[in-house]
Amino acid sequence: MASTGVHHIAKVTSTSNAVFHEIHQENDIGNDAFIEFIVSGSPIGCVIAAQIKSGDSYIRNGRFILRADAKHFEYWRSYPLPVCGFVYDPASDTARWVDITAHVNDHPMQFTIEVPDENVFDQAHFDSFRDHFLSYRERFSEFANFGRSLSHFSHLEDSPRCESGIRALFSFHRGRNETWYYVISTINNFRGHPLLRLLVATLAHVPGHMDIFWVPDQNVVPEPVSSEAELLLRSMLSRESILTLLSVVEEGGFERGTIGQCVASIVAVAPDRRDFLASIALDAEVQEPTRYWALLLLILYEQRPDREYCARIAEKAAQSFTCGDHQECARGLLETLRTPGQFV
Repeated sequence: MASTGVHHIAKVTSTSNAVFHEIHQENDIGNDAFIEFIVSGSPIGCVIAAQIKSGDSYIRNGRFILRADAKHFEYWRSYPLPVCGFVYDPASDTARWVDITAHVNDHPMQFTIEVPDENVFDQAHFDSFRDHFLSYRERFSEFANFGRSLSHFSHLEDSPRCESGIRALFSFHRGRNETWYYVISTINNFRGHPLLRLLVATLAHVPGHMDIFWVPDQNVVPEPVSSEAELLLRSMLSRESILTLLSVVEEGGFERGTIGQCVASIVAVAPDRRDFLASIALDAEVQEPTRYWALLLLILYEQRPDREYCARIAEKAAQSFTCGDHQECARGLLETLRTPGQFV
């Protein structure tokens, strides 16, 4: 039954041109999803959390209700993102929403939350729903919430909690130098972590790339923070952090629309990227897929200024790869580099 409600909220969200990120968590206290708002076709870097309930037990005398307790209220009160509650009625195939953040602050002991009849959650009413929660941006950008966001971010062992911290830091605190210091300095701690992709996509907003659609006063990292964050990124990108970044690259490599595009935009600012990438590509101790992505990225960066250098590294890599597919791909890159006028 619960999945039916999640599916309904996800469907309305996506058809209203917003993004629904389901949270897979093991307890009943945690939230069920994040909703990321889109304005004028572009993400604006503002996210809320969603608590979703479904079924007859949440409807009383025709009224939609959410039942909670002191533990729920404490969880929501300390949450670094605005929280919205949804109740879905399968019989009528309709849903209503309530501002949980406002309720727990205005009624700290009223554990039965009545959902207003007028708060219909459908595509026709989505804009008013979105505007209601966008009004929280100033409040959640205050310093007290910054501390809560960092606290959640630090809990790598609790992925839903850590994810809320990452999303809160970008939604409300991307204009702080401290945010980018913590994100950049902890990147290696996320190697092999399920949230590394999200962290990479977030960090890519510092150097930027051609498929980030900037919306003034919405998802832009403001100056001078943007320039200072890029300087910090340049100074802190090491061989180890590039290894971490390359570990998320998938089959599409560095093509547009892939996580690899974000990786490429970040590694591009490293002053020693050429030496680091060559070292990784030729290191037999590194997993071969990562070595191949390092080789390909090196060639994409350096084939025009130093084609011969790229060819030498590609030849050495092809000879040292043990996987037939990687050998063949490296030889293909080498052949392209040795053909005048052709580029990878």
